[in-house]
Amino acid sequence: MNLKCLAIVACVMIASATCNAQEMPTGTISLRDALEATLNSNPSLRSFPLRNEALLGNREIADLKPPFTIGANLEDALGTGDIRDFTGAEATLRLSNIVEMGGKRAARVGVVNRRIDTLAAEQRVAELDLLIEVVRRFIDVATAQEQVDLQAQSTAIAQQTVRAIQPLVTAGQAPQLELGRANAALLRAQLAEQAAAARLESTRIRLANMWSSNTPQFDAVTADLLVVGQAEPIQNILEDLSGNPDIELYAAESRLREAQLRLAQTRQQGDISWSAGIRHLREFDDTGVVLGVTVPLFNKERASGAIRTARANFQEVEARRLTALNAIEGEIRSLHQSLQQAITEVNTLQQQVIPLLQEVQQQTQEAYAVGNYSYVELISAQQEFLTALLSQISSAANVHKLRAEIERLSGLPLSGQ
Repeated sequence: MNLKCLAIVACVMIASATCNAQEMPTGTISLRDALEATLNSNPSLRSFPLRNEALLGNREIADLKPPFTIGANLEDALGTGDIRDFTGAEATLRLSNIVEMGGKRAARVGVVNRRIDTLAAEQRVAELDLLIEVVRRFIDVATAQEQVDLQAQSTAIAQQTVRAIQPLVTAGQAPQLELGRANAALLRAQLAEQAAAARLESTRIRLANMWSSNTPQFDAVTADLLVVGQAEPIQNILEDLSGNPDIELYAAESRLREAQLRLAQTRQQGDISWSAGIRHLREFDDTGVVLGVTVPLFNKERASGAIRTARANFQEVEARRLTALNAIEGEIRSLHQSLQQAITEVNTLQQQVIPLLQEVQQQTQEAYAVGNYSYVELISAQQEFLTALLSQISSAANVHKLRAEIERLSGLPLSGQ
């Protein structure tokens, strides 16, 4: 898969898939394979369904009406004199309940619903952070693969140099020490190739670890690392930052704080308690009805502190959202400048520097073979050519990482894929 494939689009596509366990990726894998495996197997996402289930339980509790209660009273019994036993006792059986005023039950349910929404936003942020890390590690593997190929090319050039010097030394046209230096350069190239292979294996392990595997089952990744494209205009990126998952999280938190404010406001209206029952009057051997109502006073004053706190919390979220939005925009602008520079570096190396140095290296090789150039000039030309190839790989990897960071911060696709 082309590394220009947008991480955000991939997240949306993959998040809609089922998260059942599946076999680890094998063979040559794409970025999509790595993202799917991570969403299916990474343990850091397993807590969200459990937290959501707990909130669903809280919503059931919040939606309950106040329970009916039944009580009994016994008066004027077990005293002294005429009421020393149950002769004059009066018994009351009472049923009571609380009538919630001001929409408290709906407000409680609203708060829990907003908590569920906030949890969903937190999960999206966690998923995107996780998947962007997959993209970074995928790029690292692709980069290491290119570096292994480059080091193999470096070894091949060193071997070619040894073969070119050998007949010159035999014919007495080059000193023996140049052959020694060429053999030493070949050994160093072979060591560098081994080191590149070790780095590749390390990056493969780090990528596989994203889907909870410490022994990679895949062989390689498929990626057009050296295809960098163009940078999207900055205004297109900044057009609507509300799609940023972090900003969406602030929006979800704002709705939660607003729901908490409404719940605090419902406390201005006191709940009415009522009771009804029957009382048996032993003295008259008669039964009567007992009714009772309780209305609390001064609820507005008692609720004012909670309302003040909830309103301040609600307003504080907006202040943090604006601060985050400003910081994100500044970071995107900075990354966009770096992206443009990195793309320019890759294009310059690909189109101008590398072709020129490749031609110089070939001409120097030919000139050395006929004795027109020294060994130092030959090695210098080879080293400049290989260094340019290495810079091309590093710059291209930097382009893809910068583009991934911009995608993560903006929440918008850059190329429409």
